[in-house]
Amino acid sequence: MPKTILVVDDDASIRDAVAIYMKREGHDVVQAKNGVEALEVFNRQHLDLVILDVMMEGYNGFEVCSAIRDKDISLPIIILSAKDDLVDKGLGFKLGADDYITKPFEPAELVMRANSCLRNRSPQEAEAEPQAGGGGSVITLGDLSIDVDTRQVTVGNRRLDLTTKEYDILLLMARRPNVVFTRQQILDSVWGYGYVGSSGVVAVFIRKLREKIEADPSRPVHIITEWGVGYRIV
Repeated sequence: MPKTILVVDDDASIRDAVAIYMKREGHDVVQAKNGVEALEVFNRQHLDLVILDVMMEGYNGFEVCSAIRDKDISLPIIILSAKDDLVDKGLGFKLGADDYITKPFEPAELVMRANSCLRNRSPQEAEAEPQAGGGGSVITLGDLSIDVDTRQVTVGNRRLDLTTKEYDILLLMARRPNVVFTRQQILDSVWGYGYVGSSGVVAVFIRKLREKIEADPSRPVHIITEWGVGYRIV
């Protein structure tokens, strides 16, 4: 089934070239020449992947990436940029990018990485929708196991008793292991965009989850804090 890919770059020649490569793979392509257009496209139609330049007028690529992640934590994002230092790469990944490719780039490499992002997303989408015929979907991370159909969570042979919010936070992160979630992303996804309380509530629930999941909550091995950014699960 064709996937829809948004290509964002202020250089029309790069947009057109990337579009050609993606169309050869059987994908549909939408183009945007700046951050404003990119967010307009994101807000009005379904997308399966975003390929995003950084250096643009108005909203730059990092700002667009952050805005997308505030609303959608699972949409794959590949940053395609001439900025190749580790600081910029680190910022891109901290903001939620799934991959970072520097210009000039090899078309074959871009295609491989794009297809990899699309493949990685497919199992997550399948987990979100229980299969017919009684088959369950189970997410396993080391000794941590989450049955999506029954909402049962176990660590080793020990079944955990989680509240609704605790389970929702755990499932949110487990569907994207090793991806850092900010407090705001967790709030928006679990509490909803209308929540007006303190973001500190997230830290409280993370602490409660660790007390139930971790053998030593003071030295967590499942839910890791990325200081100044957020949390990830491994």
